[in-house]
Amino acid sequence: MDSARIYETCQNRLIVLAAGLDGEQLGTVVPACPDWTVRQVYAHLAGLCADVVHGDVTPPAGDEVTARQVADREGHGLEAVLAEWTRTTPALLELLTARRRRRHSLPALDVWHHENDVRGALGLPAQTGDADQLADFPLGGLAGGWSAQLPPVRVVATDTGQEWALGEGAALTLRGTAFELARAVTGRRSLAQILAMDWSGGDPASAAPFLPTLPAPAADLAV
Repeated sequence: MDSARIYETCQNRLIVLAAGLDGEQLGTVVPACPDWTVRQVYAHLAGLCADVVHGDVTPPAGDEVTARQVADREGHGLEAVLAEWTRTTPALLELLTARRRRRHSLPALDVWHHENDVRGALGLPAQTGDADQLADFPLGGLAGGWSAQLPPVRVVATDTGQEWALGEGAALTLRGTAFELARAVTGRRSLAQILAMDWSGGDPASAAPFLPTLPAPAADLAV
């Protein structure tokens, strides 16, 4: 995954978006992050960037860490949060460029999904750029670690032609756009939404709960 470029591109779009948000929009609850407002999502993004750069956190970050990132910036104006994020980003981009372990790409995964989380909360359309890479990252991991006790699944991105084999000899097939697949396997689609996707070749009920690499939300998400 081209982590540094994806991270910088998402950040730039989020900063442009922030410039046009009023107080009510900043206070909007983000359904994908039910305890956070839009402003708090920005606080988390600034906090994760700073933590990784300072060596305080090696992704992935747990709920306790992300909650602390938000709490540490409570009461800070959005301008201050964005200034901190902008200031620490060049060092993070260097790390994303230099490091090659899968976990070193997680900040890019995080910012891409949170950009769409915010857009969904504000009623804006999805930002689907780089969905091919954001689908490949988690699905490649699932393909490498799919339990032999689970039904094998063939996953097909209908818009990019990508395919992933979760297990061997799959009769069960899941089809969707790269964006929908990326969201589904990264905790942005409810189990009901995953089951309602384009499945063929059998009953997906025994495989679908194991697709999300982060906990699936209880409620459906629109973006």
